[in-house]
Amino acid sequence: APECSQSVTPSSTSSNGTNGVMHAASTSPKSSSPKHLIQNIVCLVIGIIIGYFGHELHSSESLDEAKIGIFRSVLSKHRRKHKEIAADNNAPDVPLSAASEEIDRVHPIRHILEGASVFYHVKKQKQAIKSTKRAQKDVTEIEVDWKKWKFGMTDDFQLTPEQANLVKELEQRVVSKAERIRVCPDSGEECSESEKQIASLSGGTNMPGRSFIERVDSVAWGGNTSDSTRWWPRKDAKDPNKMVAGGRLLAGYLKIMHYSLFAKYPHKLCEHGCDGEVSVLHTVEWREKYKPWCVTPKTIQYNKNGFIYRRGNSRPGPRKRLEAEKAKDSESLSTAGHALLFYRPGVTTVENPDLYGRVMLNAIDSAVADSLVRNKGEIGRFNIVFDCKGFGSKNAPSIANVKLLFRYLQDHFPDRLGVLVVANLGGMAQMLFKMVLPFVTEDVRAKIHVIPNDEEGRREMLLQFIDEDKIPTWLGGKDDYEFDVKEYYKNEKCVLKEDEISNFLIDMPYHG
Repeated sequence: APECSQSVTPSSTSSNGTNGVMHAASTSPKSSSPKHLIQNIVCLVIGIIIGYFGHELHSSESLDEAKIGIFRSVLSKHRRKHKEIAADNNAPDVPLSAASEEIDRVHPIRHILEGASVFYHVKKQKQAIKSTKRAQKDVTEIEVDWKKWKFGMTDDFQLTPEQANLVKELEQRVVSKAERIRVCPDSGEECSESEKQIASLSGGTNMPGRSFIERVDSVAWGGNTSDSTRWWPRKDAKDPNKMVAGGRLLAGYLKIMHYSLFAKYPHKLCEHGCDGEVSVLHTVEWREKYKPWCVTPKTIQYNKNGFIYRRGNSRPGPRKRLEAEKAKDSESLSTAGHALLFYRPGVTTVENPDLYGRVMLNAIDSAVADSLVRNKGEIGRFNIVFDCKGFGSKNAPSIANVKLLFRYLQDHFPDRLGVLVVANLGGMAQMLFKMVLPFVTEDVRAKIHVIPNDEEGRREMLLQFIDEDKIPTWLGGKDDYEFDVKEYYKNEKCVLKEDEISNFLIDMPYHG
C-alpha cells in the first residue's frame, strides 16, 4: 500500500522543508492503480499546505527543545494507542514501531495531521511564553534612567565645602537683615521694641514687629507644627544636613541664585540685583500675608471636581533605595519619594483666577509638607502630573495669570519642584506652553517632560518614577481613586473667612 509519510521522529524533516515542520515525504507507489495515485496526490497537496503554513509560522527557527518536547508528547500518545491495539489483538510482543507502521498504512495521512497539531501547539506555547514574559515585566521593577529623571528622584544633593560656607554666610545675613527691617512706625522717631513693625520689602503694608524666630515658626509648610515641616529648619549637630539653621532651605535659594550672594532674584523684585537675604525674607513676608496653607469655603467648593489634588508619592532615588535596603526598611522604599500632585485643568473652568490660584498653591504647599513628613524633614519636593485631556480655551487661564502663578512658584518655592510630567498634550495645551515657556527659567524648563500619548508608551514612561499602584486608572495605572471634595478637605487645619484673604493684593501689591 502507498504511504504518505515515513514514521515520525523528532529529527526527521524534509530536506527542503522548514525546520520544525513535518512534511509529507511521498514514496513510490507499489501499485499504479488510479486509487493509489489519487491518494498520493491528495497527500502531496496536504503536505504542501502544511509546509507552507509551517514556513510562515517558523520562517527560520531551529528545532528547539520546546518543539522536540511536543513531538515526543504526540508520538508517546500514539504509541500508547498502538500498544493498546496490539494488546487487544493478543499480540503483546509486537514492537511498537511495527504497530505504528501498521497504523500508518491503514491511516496514510496520520503524520500530516500530527504535523498540523504540532504547529498549533507550538503557536499556542509561544503565545503563552509571550504572555508570561509580559506578566514578568509588569511585576519586575523597571530600570530607571536617573540621568533623565534626576530632578524627580528624592536623593538630596551634596554641598561642596564652598557651598556649605555660603549657606552659613547667608544664614547670618538673613538673621541680621530681619533685625534691621524692624523699624518704628514713624521713621526718624524712636520707639520701644514692642512698637516696632516689620517693613515690607516689596512696597506693601508693614507687619507686626515680631522676632525673626516667631515669624518663621508661624509660616510652617502645610500649617503643621512638627519639626519636620518647619519652614526654617533648626540646627542639629547630629545631622550633617542641618549643621546650619535654615540649612536645606537656604541651599535651595542659593541653588536658584547659582551660589551667588548677589543675584537678580526674585526676578521682578530684583531686576537690577539684590542681596541674597532679600529673597528669603521676601518669601517670609509673602507666607505671612498670603498663608498658602489656608483655604476658604469658596476655595474648597471651587475644587469640587478635583482639578488638582495630592495623592501618593514617587519612587525614591537610588541613594535612598540603597539606604533603605541596607537597613531593611521596606516602608521607606514605598513612602520616601517626592509627593505627587495630579493636575487636570480640563475638568474645571477659570471663572475666578484668585480662587484658582489659591487652590493650586494650597495643594503645592501641602505637597511640600507631605514630602517633608515622609522623608523626616529632608528634601521636601513634589512632582506634578499634568493631564491635558479635555483641555480647551474655556479651561485655560489667561497668560497674565499663568505668569503670576509661575512667579509664585519661582519666588517662593525655590527648588521644590521635582518634575512636571505632561500627559495627553493637545493643540490648545501646546499653544499655552509655547506662550508660557519664554517666561520660565532654564532650570524649570529642564524639569518639564512630555510623555507619549499612546497608552503603552505613556505607561512605561510613568513607571520610570511612579509605582503602578499609584498611577491613576485614567493614566493606565491601577489606582482607582475618585476625588471627593468633602473627604479631601475634611482635615484642613486652616479655614479662613473670605474677607480674611481679600486684602492680600493691598498688603502685597508686588503680586498684583
